Amino acid sequence: MRKIGQIFRFLIPVIALAALVVFLVGAGRQKKAKAVYEAKVEQVLEAWNTGNVDLLDEIYAPGFVRHSPGAAFGDEDLEAIKKRALSLQKDFPGFQLTADETIVEGMDRGMTRWTWRWTNKDTGKEVIMMGCTISHGVDGKTVTEWEFGDWLGLFLQLGFKLVPPGEQGGK
Repeated sequence: MRKIGQIFRFLIPVIALAALVVFLVGAGRQKKAKAVYEAKVEQVLEAWNTGNVDLLDEIYAPGFVRHSPGAAFGDEDLEAIKKRALSLQKDFPGFQLTADETIVEGMDRGMTRWTWRWTNKDTGKEVIMMGCTISHGVDGKTVTEWEFGDWLGLFLQLGFKLVPPGEQGGK
């Protein structure tokens, strides 16, 4: 019985040390993953805010697709996203994309909550749209994203009106 007690007195600190090492290694990997993801987000912001869309080639994998449920443009590949970024820069004075928050899970998943801002040419008022993008990657490149934006809020700011069913046609 005494030997078992001696073995446990030896094993408990060893197990505790091993658990600590595993925890620290995991924490280090997570910190690195967050830094890598945030650097990619900064590169995306630069591409959208300056029109230097070639920066996106370094981030997205061949065959990349972004799903945007509820948006008029639906699913987009990288070339469509580049065109949209250039169009927003050209057509909307003061267009600015900012990242408000990032969350990273492991080495291959991240989420960015973002805000678009620009000036409405017709009214001179600032237009603000918020949303989030969930990214999935493989081997350091983003392969798919899901983008969710407040499209209704955007359209209301642009002057669109909601007409309840039954009130159409001027009733």
